[in-house]
Amino acid sequence: MHAPPDHFLLFRSSPYPYLVMAPDLTIIDANDAYLRSVRRTKEQIVGLYVFDAFPENPDDAGSTNIAEVKASLETAMATKRPHTTPFLRYSVPVETETGTVFQERFWNAVHTPALRDDGSVAFVYQNAIDVTDLYRFDRRTQSAAVALGGSAIARTDEFNRAQMHEAMMRVVKDERGHLRNLFNQAPGFVAVLTGADHVFEMANESYYQLVGHRELIGKPVWQALPEVRGQGFEERLAQVYTTGEAWKTYGMRLNVQREANGPTEERFIDLSYQAYRAEDGSILGIFAQGYDVTEAHDAREAERESTDRLNEGLLAAKMVVWDWDMATDELYLSENASQVLGLQSNSRGFVDSHVHPQDRSTLDEARARALAQQSRFEVTVRFVRPDNGALIWIDVRGRVRCDTAGAAYAVRGIAIDISERVHAEEELRKADRRKDEFLAMLAHELRNPLAPISTAAEVLRFAGTNPERVRATSEIILRQVKHMTNLIDDLLDVSRVTRGLIELDEECLDVESIVQAAVEQARPLLDARGHVLSLHFSSVKATVSGDRTRLVQTLSNLLNNAAKYTPQGGRIALTVEVDAGKVRISVQDNGIGIEPALLPHLFDLFTQGRRTSDRAQGGLGLGLALVRSLLTMHGGTIETRSEGTDMGSIFVITLPCMAQLAPPHLADAEPAPAPVAPLRIMVVDDNRDAGQSLATLLHACGHAVLVAADGREALALAASSQFDAFILDIGLPGMNGYELARHIRSEPAHAQAILIALTGYSQAHDRVLSKGAGFAHHLVKPVVLAELEQALRGAVR
Repeated sequence: MHAPPDHFLLFRSSPYPYLVMAPDLTIIDANDAYLRSVRRTKEQIVGLYVFDAFPENPDDAGSTNIAEVKASLETAMATKRPHTTPFLRYSVPVETETGTVFQERFWNAVHTPALRDDGSVAFVYQNAIDVTDLYRFDRRTQSAAVALGGSAIARTDEFNRAQMHEAMMRVVKDERGHLRNLFNQAPGFVAVLTGADHVFEMANESYYQLVGHRELIGKPVWQALPEVRGQGFEERLAQVYTTGEAWKTYGMRLNVQREANGPTEERFIDLSYQAYRAEDGSILGIFAQGYDVTEAHDAREAERESTDRLNEGLLAAKMVVWDWDMATDELYLSENASQVLGLQSNSRGFVDSHVHPQDRSTLDEARARALAQQSRFEVTVRFVRPDNGALIWIDVRGRVRCDTAGAAYAVRGIAIDISERVHAEEELRKADRRKDEFLAMLAHELRNPLAPISTAAEVLRFAGTNPERVRATSEIILRQVKHMTNLIDDLLDVSRVTRGLIELDEECLDVESIVQAAVEQARPLLDARGHVLSLHFSSVKATVSGDRTRLVQTLSNLLNNAAKYTPQGGRIALTVEVDAGKVRISVQDNGIGIEPALLPHLFDLFTQGRRTSDRAQGGLGLGLALVRSLLTMHGGTIETRSEGTDMGSIFVITLPCMAQLAPPHLADAEPAPAPVAPLRIMVVDDNRDAGQSLATLLHACGHAVLVAADGREALALAASSQFDAFILDIGLPGMNGYELARHIRSEPAHAQAILIALTGYSQAHDRVLSKGAGFAHHLVKPVVLAELEQALRGAVR
């Protein structure tokens, strides 16, 4: 049985130099090989702090690299793992006849910690191989290089070959590790491709992060990255490999599958391909290097999008951002300045010169006040665009900017084109004035018929049994009520047209029949004012598609206007022409004419020409606005011309023409309707006077009538009597007319009675509601007796 090995003997006999140090770097021991390499004895160094035993060279601190040795020792003890310093310049002191000198030495050192059972460091070994003979040091450049020349080889007998091999392997291994670390830690992605198939030889960590951690090494690029094929990279690789010319691009799109079986992601890269060659110049492969710039690309895109949105917002708001540099007197304008303000120059003087002369002092004063107070200013001025000479209104706002010393050096602000707002405000003011004028006119026009109605009512109180006086007074009331009804109908028509509630009942119409019907409606006013009306029809009969009632209303409105605005005994001509698929109907008069300033606004709501002293008929300024709206609904137009005051006027309607119409069939005249048989009627209206007056009228027509003021009273009367007809107001208190109609209709005793709605509600949906409630007729106040009698003919006794 052999004795256990004597480790101390092995330590002393080893050809490799070892130095042993305590954790505080006090030298504990050194073997013979170490002592020979540093030319010291054990007595000279044991017990000393290592850097006292091997002090710094006072004449050349760089030749004794204490910091690097100390860092290596501390790293080894901290990590509890060996730490290698492959090349270390460290001169050692040598005693000579002339004294201590420092000899230039180069070392390859490994520091290895020796650990106790508990893991703490007991001591640390230094294995330092003297590699001075392998290097030569250039003092001018302070750099060392491997010396493989004859002198190095000649001294190999003096240098242990095993130690030399060990040292060289350490150097090579460390350099490779160093290069690999540099390769992996490169800030960009790097890959080395070899051969015409571009096989991956190397790829760093950044490359794997870009394409995903998949198998690359040893695979052709299109086998390793199949999803990248077809994106333009293969052509560039082939070009570089064939020509040897480098290629680079910036911000190129790359769709790559970064996770196995995952979706492709869009990335953006800066990329360069560089050929690398053999010693004979032949191309071995391609060095691919670049950066993943996706985040920067997205940031640029976001910034561009933000800038675009800002520019679009500025343009939409007609806003220009400006900065005035007081030192250079230059204005720096946002890109949309040419579009918003027509500006190309940045000179403040040039810009100021295009401010309206009457507003320049206003701008100068506001700006000067802000500069003096180091505050803000806001002013509205007129501005003449340099590009087209247009006058616009701009809202100019600015804020003075000061440096750290408090001195003003610039002004930043905005200029907004507010022309549309200014014009809109002016139009609103005009519309408000027209509204006020209209309300005053409405009050006047409604009072006009109310005066004779009131007087006629007083006359009836004293008429007694004089039938002629009663008849004449009644006719006055009827005429004035009809006039008031026409005014209200105009208001309702305009309201319905402007809200799109008018529906046309279109049919094929003979133009001449429309003209004749309109003339018939206007004839009373024409005759009353003594006008001469001449009609001129085209030899070609034509038809149009439209609503007969609305077209007659349109044309009669023009004839009535001509009659109103033409002095007594005037001449009015209506002409119909057919040409090129169009029907033109013109109404011309020799009346008071139209002022030039009024022509552009003639078809606006509430617009009227001047009134004459002999003008008997009023109006609300709604007629022509209604005419234009109705014609537009028919696909037609209207235009007007006048040479000026007292020069007459002409209105021309144009409508699309249809095919010629066959001669109209004249129906046999219907016989006059027979009188309505006496009926039992209930009138329900919460307006006592309205209900009682209607009852009086129906009594005069031979009917038996009872009056109720609300739904409850009506149902009580209906329960005690039989009625042939019920005339109900809709807006009743408590129970409205619709509910009352349903109650009445549910009673068997009145199942055959006719229900008539008599109300101020006249719109289409009101008629739908009344029909749904069971009403047979829907009449609008004030009722026309003939219409009421026609509705009562359906009652069954």
